[in-house]
Amino acid sequence: MKIKNLSIIYVIILLLTGEFVVAQDNYIELVNLIRKEKVDSLKVKIAQTHLNSAIRKSDTLNMANAYLFLSLYQPSKKVAYIDSVISITKSKNYLRFPSVSYLQKGVIKYELGQYIEALELYVKASEAAKKSGNDRIYLIAKFNIGLLKNMSGDREEALTIFNEYINFIEQKPEHQDQFNYNRVLFALADSYIHTKDLALAKTTIEKGIKETLKTNDSTVYSYILVTSGIHQYLLNNYSKAIDSLKKGKKLITKFDDSETRIATCDYYIGRSYKDLGNEEKSIFHFKKADTILRKTKDVIPDIINIYDYLKAFAKSENNYELQLEYLNTQLELDSIRHANQVSLTRNITKKYDAAELKSEKEKLIKQFERDTFLKNNTINFLITLSIILVLIAIYGFRKSYLNKIRFQKLLKEQKQPKVDQSEIIKNVNEELTKKPDIDIPTDVIETILKKLHDFEDKKQFAKKHYTLNSLAKELQTNSAYLSKIINVYKNVNFANYLNNLRIDFAVDQLSSNKSLRSYTIQAIAEEVGFKNAQSFSSAFHKKTGIYPSYFIKHIKP
Repeated sequence: MKIKNLSIIYVIILLLTGEFVVAQDNYIELVNLIRKEKVDSLKVKIAQTHLNSAIRKSDTLNMANAYLFLSLYQPSKKVAYIDSVISITKSKNYLRFPSVSYLQKGVIKYELGQYIEALELYVKASEAAKKSGNDRIYLIAKFNIGLLKNMSGDREEALTIFNEYINFIEQKPEHQDQFNYNRVLFALADSYIHTKDLALAKTTIEKGIKETLKTNDSTVYSYILVTSGIHQYLLNNYSKAIDSLKKGKKLITKFDDSETRIATCDYYIGRSYKDLGNEEKSIFHFKKADTILRKTKDVIPDIINIYDYLKAFAKSENNYELQLEYLNTQLELDSIRHANQVSLTRNITKKYDAAELKSEKEKLIKQFERDTFLKNNTINFLITLSIILVLIAIYGFRKSYLNKIRFQKLLKEQKQPKVDQSEIIKNVNEELTKKPDIDIPTDVIETILKKLHDFEDKKQFAKKHYTLNSLAKELQTNSAYLSKIINVYKNVNFANYLNNLRIDFAVDQLSSNKSLRSYTIQAIAEEVGFKNAQSFSSAFHKKTGIYPSYFIKHIKP
């Protein structure tokens, strides 16, 4: 069940506690005056009087206090008042400001379904609270983030957050009030339901019912009653589930304007009737939930699969047009759900991914077209799809073939006999007569080339991260000479010269050293002289045409 309209109440209760701004006695005076009044217009008048006084005194803190109360009792100007609080306190570090104003604006965004913006504001509230050392607001902001996670399906992480918050309340009586406590119990019960911990869900639901009845908290009582119905459904007690869900639904319609809660009730009532074998009542409630979802576009991950039942019903009636309509609605709502969830949690799950839904839609379209003798579009679609699949297959086969050829070539080159030292010295002398004059004394070139061959032969390139200057210093020459000689006699620049040596060494080692193949790519990279796996993989592919992971996978054990 989606926990909505809950976080706004937290902020209101937060603002009505006596622990707000210790440094300002007139805040407590403002709280006490407002609490005495029963009519909102008189509360607004008191807050406005305090605001005018604070403005005359340039008292930023009390201006913020007054604006915040005005935002509570003048809903039409709520956003403007909260923005005023943020504007005058964003550079301050008061105990409760600007964290409370960020929190309250986040709640507004949440209620509008603007979840990404809500998350950003909750994060700001959390950061401001941490900066001012206000643990309570920090945990309330975190709790609201937990509500977002819960809504998006990240139940386990949300459950951890809720438990952290309820422990904070229970361990610090000065922060505890029954109103908050009831709602945390509801959030916990809801999370236990969705993490399938039915034993803890049962305990928490019973505790929540007891506490809400004791305090006459009819709002949360109705929510927990619905959660109890869902719990009974999961226990296969379908008749009890229907009873609790209908009672909860009736209570919710009296004071909660959130139609999504009603949709949740209808969904689980429908599921219960279906499992009892009453198809007619089941479809009736699924259709009621569908009507609400189409109207509000407020997608609840738990109940979006009503369309699986509705599509199956339409199919059983041979109504392909209605089946397609339900599928299109499911696709639209699933798209909205995905957009809302994408930045809220890194572990988002959904029943159907876009590709599966689109594929199902295409099948329904083809069925509909066959039944109405519109076959041309189907044939064109199949031809286009076949061409795409053939092109994809050709690309895949070609890539696989080229990788195989490159792999075999690499193995063949690796197995060729190594040139001995005497041949290397002979080649150096021949190179000196063939290469163009590079304005470096011949004896210097010969000396550096021999030292480079010695550097290569001893595999020094794999021992540390060389730069042009560090290698020149080691070879007792200067970087300008070394760079020219490598460019002319090795036909590559210095960076590629080192990379090529290391890749050849890596190929040789991976071919002969079986244990090295069990290393991670990062570890192999470090073994042959690279700083990280990315640079190693890039250099390996550049020289060989394949990646090291492919080479390791296909080399003989």
